[in-house]
Amino acid sequence: MLIFYNTDGSILKMVKIHQTGEGSLLVYGNNLSSGQYSYSLVVNNKTIKTKQMVKVK
Repeated sequence: MLIFYNTDGSILKMVKIHQTGEGSLLVYGNNLSSGQYSYSLVVNNKTIKTKQMVKVK
């Protein structure tokens, strides 16, 4: 599962991932304001990795 957060730590969206192995996910930021966001990869209720992304208009 991928979980997207704003800078306050509030969850914006949760995306279930049904495949294993490498892959890609297209994220549309039309409804996001400019700013910094975080996303975490969660597997079996454990956070594997968290990264940052920046939305600019």
